[in-house]
Amino acid sequence: MKADGFTLIEMLVVLSMLGIMISLALPLQFKLLKEQEEIQFFSMLESDVMYIQQRSTLSADMNRITFNEESYRITSDEQPSIIRIYPEGLTINTRNERNITFNNNGNIKNPRTLYVNSSLNTYRMVFPFGKGRFYLEKQ
Repeated sequence: MKADGFTLIEMLVVLSMLGIMISLALPLQFKLLKEQEEIQFFSMLESDVMYIQQRSTLSADMNRITFNEESYRITSDEQPSIIRIYPEGLTINTRNERNITFNNNGNIKNPRTLYVNSSLNTYRMVFPFGKGRFYLEKQ
């Protein structure tokens, strides 16, 4: 008798090999997702710093960014605050002072270094003197 098709054992072997390949690929996908989430967060932060810096040149308001435990807040005297929540696993150690303030010509009033810890990396976020925004150094 001629039988076409696969036996149960052949199917189980193929399914187990597929299961092993998928289980090896999933952690890589989660790591890539976390890396992209970090990149997106720092890109948004850079845009927000540029926004608040430009606002400070256009008005005499107090413009600042306040870093909290789970979010940062963009504050201006004339407009409502904008709140951005950190990605899961990311913390910003501000030490004592949590505010980055800009004067009327767009310069940072209180330059400082903040330390950012994520589940993947550690960064130094430096807000220098002058009109430079900030830069990241991977530790």
